Amino acid sequence: MSKLLKNALEKERNHYSKKLISLGVYHQEHLQRMTITELRNEYFYFFQKHKARPFSK
Repeated sequence: MSKLLKNALEKERNHYSKKLISLGVYHQEHLQRMTITELRNEYFYFFQKHKARPFSK
């Protein structure tokens, strides 16, 4: 793979990993074993679930 593609994939992995950690869904050790596609799918699943929660006052 070219260096440019490797860097892009690593950036995408870091992006989704940080988002899932910030949502409080996974720990870093779990994320390292997941593929980028799995990370992306999990992020969109939990983002929609988190976004849909009503805020209680």
